[in-house]
Amino acid sequence: FNFVGKLLGPRGNSLKRLQEDTLTKMSILGKGSMRDKAKEEELRKSGEAKYYHLNDDLHVLIEVFAPPAEAYARMGHALEEIKKFLIPDYNDEIRQAQLQELTYLNGGPETTETPAVRGKPSLRTRGVPVPALARGRGGIPPAPAGVPRGAPAPRGVTPARVPSTRARGLVAPRARGIPPPAGYRPPPPVQDTYGEYDYDDGYGTAYDEQSYDSYDNNYNSQGQRYR
Repeated sequence: FNFVGKLLGPRGNSLKRLQEDTLTKMSILGKGSMRDKAKEEELRKSGEAKYYHLNDDLHVLIEVFAPPAEAYARMGHALEEIKKFLIPDYNDEIRQAQLQELTYLNGGPETTETPAVRGKPSLRTRGVPVPALARGRGGIPPAPAGVPRGAPAPRGVTPARVPSTRARGLVAPRARGIPPPAGYRPPPPVQDTYGEYDYDDGYGTAYDEQSYDSYDNNYNSQGQRYR
């Protein structure tokens, strides 16, 4: 089972989010942490200190820089979260969400059948408005009751004692029976504030040779299996 690919996620996004969620620094180290095995062996034999970890078993290094009490809390949180990625299951919620994310990143349509990755909002193109709610704040109230459909009210005459049709959360007009003033515009749609992470490439791993993108092919092959 490719634990490295599952922990990294499409384009390294899963590991980035995991670090941001736990406020820790994580690095995938050890033998097998690099996709290019020939280059890994070359670096291992180079004798450089920063590549000594390639002689060890595959592991994840978790680092925390904080006061002792907070550091222990962050480390405990990180350990609990990372255990969820170490389950050799090709069909768990994490894996399904990653496959859905990869499909979206490759330009495919998104669906609502796949659960979202922890810490990640549902996939939606930036700038696409959220569907309007029938009873949202700022919505235009329905026409007053008591007026026959298609029959306009006499000009300048306000219907007497029209029962209130205002629903909770809706803005009432200025006068009973009078429609909103001309030029009224509904509030602008809520924009998706979820953008790209301001992420430093050196934060997830201390080694430039370990590329997040190198594991995307693994998800492409797995994605075809579930289609």
